[in-house]
Amino acid sequence: MLASIGLVGCVGGIESGGGADPLDSPDGDGNDNGDNPAGSDLSEAKALFDTGVFPTIAMKCSTNACHSESATGTTLTRFVANDAARGWQIAVGYTALVGNFATSAAPILTMVKPGTHKSVTYTTDEETKITAWLDKELELRNGQPSQPVTTGVESLSQATERVLSKFAGCMQLTDFTATNMADAWGNLQAQGNQECKNCHNNGGEGFIASDNEPQFYGVVSTKKYYFLQYLTVDLTMGAAMAKVIINKTSFKGVAEGLDPHREHPRFNDEVNEGMTALQAFYDRTMARVNTTPSICEPVTLQNN
Repeated sequence: MLASIGLVGCVGGIESGGGADPLDSPDGDGNDNGDNPAGSDLSEAKALFDTGVFPTIAMKCSTNACHSESATGTTLTRFVANDAARGWQIAVGYTALVGNFATSAAPILTMVKPGTHKSVTYTTDEETKITAWLDKELELRNGQPSQPVTTGVESLSQATERVLSKFAGCMQLTDFTATNMADAWGNLQAQGNQECKNCHNNGGEGFIASDNEPQFYGVVSTKKYYFLQYLTVDLTMGAAMAKVIINKTSFKGVAEGLDPHREHPRFNDEVNEGMTALQAFYDRTMARVNTTPSICEPVTLQNN
């Protein structure tokens, strides 16, 4: 089923968190990774997940040793908590499950809706409840209404798809090469001298970091699931001002071993060769994005 979130190491399972209330954390979800920039009380979103989403993923995603928190293996995303009380805290910690919480970029929907994901499907009611939960997370975390109040204006989800497609269309392999992305990420070291490519060379754990440049670029430039581990969308200024940014939230949670990534080898998520290369690649691509008149044609990222 869904592969594991980026950088969830190949060194074992995920430990259970303590008994602390996740809503007591600085950003409200127990992860403290900056994924709630508006600083909102997320209780309303949590309630929607607890009542409308957790029962569905517990039934459809945790069977056959796929996504249960206690599942074994090295290529699994263990986003279904064994204890329903911790279900929301575990789920929102996985970028590979929620993306930026926009319905157009949340793998919990985009990976399943086509009907090609391990024969798993949602009923109309299940999809409606998942959508309502994602919309509420998106609204609260960004301090913006998820749906427009004026007819004909973009929703946050539509804006997410627009700017992702624009950025993807402006990406170039020559920039990927010039900024040393493949060597920087493939050979990036964490504790124990583990290099990212040891686990993620072929997209293992849902994150690709490879010194095979054509393979690496070919994946992140076409597949939304892998793209979103490196880059996300800032919606805090509303749909009209939406823009792609580096996904520091994704890296921080894993690098510091925040729930649910306690067993991943630690590394400095702010100062390292990979982040230097990513910033340079981002800057080059954004320069093309912002060129007027436009010099890039949008490219729709694949949802699989």
